[in-house]
Amino acid sequence: MIEIDGSRGEGGGQLVRTAVAVSAALGKPVHIVNIRSRRENPGLAPQHVAAVRCVAGLCNGSVDDLNVGSPVLAFRPGPLRAGNVKIDVGTAGSIPLVLQAGMLAASFAPGECSLEITGGTDLRQAPAMDYLANVTAPLLAKLGIAVAVDVKKRGYYPRGGGEVTAVVKPARPLPFRVEGPGRTVSIGGNAHVVELEPDIARRMASAAASELKSFPAPVKIQETSPPGLGPGTGITVWARTDHSVLGASALGERGLRAENVGAVAGRELAAELKAGASLDLHAADQLVPYLVLGGGGAFSVRNITTHLETVMWLMTEMTGARFTIEKRYGLMRVAVG
Repeated sequence: MIEIDGSRGEGGGQLVRTAVAVSAALGKPVHIVNIRSRRENPGLAPQHVAAVRCVAGLCNGSVDDLNVGSPVLAFRPGPLRAGNVKIDVGTAGSIPLVLQAGMLAASFAPGECSLEITGGTDLRQAPAMDYLANVTAPLLAKLGIAVAVDVKKRGYYPRGGGEVTAVVKPARPLPFRVEGPGRTVSIGGNAHVVELEPDIARRMASAAASELKSFPAPVKIQETSPPGLGPGTGITVWARTDHSVLGASALGERGLRAENVGAVAGRELAAELKAGASLDLHAADQLVPYLVLGGGGAFSVRNITTHLETVMWLMTEMTGARFTIEKRYGLMRVAVG
């Protein structure tokens, strides 16, 4: 059984979710201790429990100590299978975080997997649902893994109630060797509001577009009022380049002007494009497990985040992977292999 110290590096739920998904892909059991031990509320949170349940459902895995607040767990995977898994987080816990684990495991299943998750779609300190659908999924397509995401209903803190289905058609990941994004082809986005004035979406979209107008690519940010349990609002913007996809998100909150929300997302994406990175800061740690388990690769980022450091340490512990990091032209180049 692989032993993992859950307090290492960033020490959050990412380590648990990734370790369990990789365990399923490798077919090797994992024992994790000190889970989120440095957090204000240590141990497993509802979304972490849901993520483990999702992966276990894909491989008929057994889990010890899978309870909210538990500082340890032991996961024993069975063979990955094709099929459908339904998970209700039971709170406004993050659907994208649950899907990150489920999609990684499902990518190594023998056939198509459908993941139906109920919870929160757009929450603080978690990827936005539109980021997963419009940045993560297209990047996985470049690895040969087809992921179709359908956001049926939005859900925000504290009510949750969002509904999302992700269909994963697995394939052994192809190598991803992109050290520069190339030409920016288009810039898109989605500004959404639920149970709030539609004008908020317009103001967010306009502010984000203003931050991105200097780039020689068409900018088209849609404004939507989808079904959901609100009130809630947010914006995700993304840039499609010759070789990659980069993105950024911001979430609205009471007392924060819509223009400020949109500008935050626009400025973050603009920083990625100006830097010339091939992956944004959020996508890098998401893709590393696929590259280690699949075809290898190399990419560039603006800097090495604690999340990226943590996932590289974890993949080294679980697989013996080797990483090479060097600074080139103001960017950090990371090679897997």
